[in-house]
Amino acid sequence: MKILIVEDDILLGDMLKESLQHLEHERVEVSTTGRNALKCIEEELFDCVFVDLNLPDIFGVDLLNEIKRQDPALPVIMMSGHPTMDYAMDAMRKGASDFLTKPFTLQNLVLTLERVTKEKKLLMENLRLKWESQTRRQLEAVNQQLQERIQEQTRLFEIARDLDEIHSDGDLYGRVAQISSDITRSPNVAVFLLPPEKDKLVLLAGHGMDGLSGKDCIFSANRLQLKELAFEEAYPAACPSHELIGSPHLQKYNLEDATLSCWPLKIRGELFGFLMTFRDRSSAALSASQLKLMDFLTRKTSLAMENLALYENLISNFYGILRSLVNALEAKDPYTGKHSERVTLYAERIALSMGSSPASIESLRTAGYLHDIGKMGIADKILNKPSALTHEEFELIKKHPVIGETIVADLGLSPEERSIILHHHERWDGRGYPHGLRGEEIPQPARIVAVADAFDAMTSKRAYRKALSAKEALKEIIDNRGTQFAPDVVDAFREIMQRKQKE
Repeated sequence: MKILIVEDDILLGDMLKESLQHLEHERVEVSTTGRNALKCIEEELFDCVFVDLNLPDIFGVDLLNEIKRQDPALPVIMMSGHPTMDYAMDAMRKGASDFLTKPFTLQNLVLTLERVTKEKKLLMENLRLKWESQTRRQLEAVNQQLQERIQEQTRLFEIARDLDEIHSDGDLYGRVAQISSDITRSPNVAVFLLPPEKDKLVLLAGHGMDGLSGKDCIFSANRLQLKELAFEEAYPAACPSHELIGSPHLQKYNLEDATLSCWPLKIRGELFGFLMTFRDRSSAALSASQLKLMDFLTRKTSLAMENLALYENLISNFYGILRSLVNALEAKDPYTGKHSERVTLYAERIALSMGSSPASIESLRTAGYLHDIGKMGIADKILNKPSALTHEEFELIKKHPVIGETIVADLGLSPEERSIILHHHERWDGRGYPHGLRGEEIPQPARIVAVADAFDAMTSKRAYRKALSAKEALKEIIDNRGTQFAPDVVDAFREIMQRKQKE
């Protein structure tokens, strides 16, 4: 235990030092002035300090104040040969551990030190527990912040991944609306496009806004105020929705009194639309984390839109090149000119009659035009042969679906589009090519193209035969119903042709 004695009476200080050393304390130092005592305390650690009330350079209680300022946990025992109750009370109020009256006995000194030592241990234990409690709370707060940060970064990654996997405008808008609803906990979200009309908005996609189509997707709006709302510097502000959007549309979804928040959607800095959320007016304001996620989402959406536009332009150019090649291929044979175009038209009509989805019909438009692209890999002398093909030549011709699928494999065509090119020569009875698929194993769009392709081929003139009439070709297709062709496709095509004959 290290003790500091601050006593201007050198003889008394030495006597007190000797008495304390007899108690087997490790080290005792004596200082005759307050300034020197403060210097010692700054340079070394002490376990206890004895301070005389009357020092030559500073009053003892003032020194007590200074010691406690430097080290609140350091026990200070005041000493005085002429104590008063006021001084004693003042010293105790200011943190003194005890007040000894000179002269004091060795027993008093021992008892005082024992009590002060116990009090210090208790104080240090309390300080340790307090520090541990504070540290634990700080660690919990840091861990909470870290967990929130991890969750936020995970959500940012998920948003980026989701949008990167989308390859069409329609899917992008719908997914953005869904993600926005999840982030903001908004039951209703809308993605709007800016049309040329200055007081209108066109609904591209929405969450919780089903059932809108045609003219219902055109909203009246205060676009100037929407721009001001969307370009708030701090974060998108919120205001009553009826002040910005035409009421007939809001009434349908009970959103007249909803709180609207608006984010801009831009491509290369140019505003092209808005992302809007509609929340109950009693809902809490969006948190900083939610606003950060929404800001990231809108920026990522704008980038995805730009990339999709570039991608679709690139693919469109590829399709243009391929269609030019198909046209060039068909131009070499005067008997097959415009064949792919006619097949696509027939296939589209059949698909519409059968109630195919818009996406499936779009796939037919794309792949129908390219269904014979694989013939580019077949020698012209075989393709344009004026007489019937030999067995070996026909075997080469049968490779064109596989060649065609290989050509378009890296162009971003959907699996359905690629299957049309690959399987349009399969037969319902399983005797077709290239894989001998049977019945329902053949994708329906490929079954449709098979009928359209056969009909156009039969009604086209060849060097080795005359063209069949539409009636004759239709009879041939009906006769092969359930063998070469899918029954439901034949039935749909027959109805189309019969309606056409009546017109």
